[in-house]
Amino acid sequence: MIFGGVFSELSDRRKARGKRYELEALLCAIVLSMLAGANSLRKIEAFIDERLEQLNRLLGPNWRKAPSWVGIRRFLLEIDENELESAIRAHAHAMASPPVGRQFIAIDGKALRGSASRVLDTPARQLVSAFDHDDLIVLGHIEVSDKSNEIPAAQALIESMGLPRRVFTLDALHCQKKR
Repeated sequence: MIFGGVFSELSDRRKARGKRYELEALLCAIVLSMLAGANSLRKIEAFIDERLEQLNRLLGPNWRKAPSWVGIRRFLLEIDENELESAIRAHAHAMASPPVGRQFIAIDGKALRGSASRVLDTPARQLVSAFDHDDLIVLGHIEVSDKSNEIPAAQALIESMGLPRRVFTLDALHCQKKR
């Protein structure tokens, strides 16, 4: 399977009648569409629809038609995000080369574009991610709690990755002393 079977171990929580599209193939098609620039559910649907024949050959699902944007939305809402994060982290660590000498990992926080809502009065979701300079791959990320900032989230991310003998680079925000 494409992406080295990174999604093959995910559990499918959909009911039997909701499994018209295989989990791994649909998730791979969604990722491919996002890599190609699709940034909405309707654009993901259009990408899959326009390339249905190619995706059938590449992923092997034999779909007769593309899933609707509503079906894609339902599918994405059913995915366990912690399980997906674990699978992607495991894949990233397998792809990263073993450290030779010093290995530099950049830790940085970002706001998720489009996640804020003025109507619901919710701020943008914040993530802290770890980027490996040598392999040019994101090793993992963690969401910043609403009641906190990125300092404890960065510490938790570094601890959860268990990467000894690495040099972590962080921005000036992390130079604060406890009072």
